[in-house]
Amino acid sequence: MKGQSLFSVAAIITCMLCSCKSSFISFQNKSLYDENAPVNTNQIEGFTAIDIYKDTYDNSVWVSPEINCVEMKSEKQNTFSGNGALHIKWDKIKGGCKWIGCGFGWNNWMAKDIKDIDSIAAIQMKVKSVKGSFKNLPVAFALEDYSGVQCYYGFRLELASGTFNDTAWTSVTIPLSKFEFENKNFDLEKVKQFIIQLEGDGNIYLDDIKFIRL
Repeated sequence: MKGQSLFSVAAIITCMLCSCKSSFISFQNKSLYDENAPVNTNQIEGFTAIDIYKDTYDNSVWVSPEINCVEMKSEKQNTFSGNGALHIKWDKIKGGCKWIGCGFGWNNWMAKDIKDIDSIAAIQMKVKSVKGSFKNLPVAFALEDYSGVQCYYGFRLELASGTFNDTAWTSVTIPLSKFEFENKNFDLEKVKQFIIQLEGDGNIYLDDIKFIRL
């Protein structure tokens, strides 16, 4: 009798386990931390006018008209990316010019609003020497708003990722925080253009000018 009781108990437990098996919850392996979502490089805090110059030498790109001091033309062979770069050759002293430079009114010259990114973004460009190597790039960078206010920042060695040479592209990165917007009463909501003021002399390829997140 005792043996039958034990058998009955075992049978009941077996039935209960079988009936519950189908109701077990299945779990999937999951890492402790979710992977970060990929960064969208086409926008920074909603700002989408990222590309200042990419491939095309169009009517948003200009250069000083003094051909005795500066020449800028489209370059198809030496490019950092895409199918177009710029070749800029200048000699301000020999040509006897007071001011020379080039500019970019990207996004079809529409007013650009950078008020939400002025502390977290930078303008970056790729530079390559046409011949030889050098450390100092004799230029100054500027942003101009639609009221005519210009904020300049001169080239410093720390802005470059290395020396400039004719075998590889060097990155030049200018944080927007370097420009004294507040002191100049610059309108961050109505940026007109990006300007490169040329000093001394130089002969470079220029490509891929854009905003990046710091």
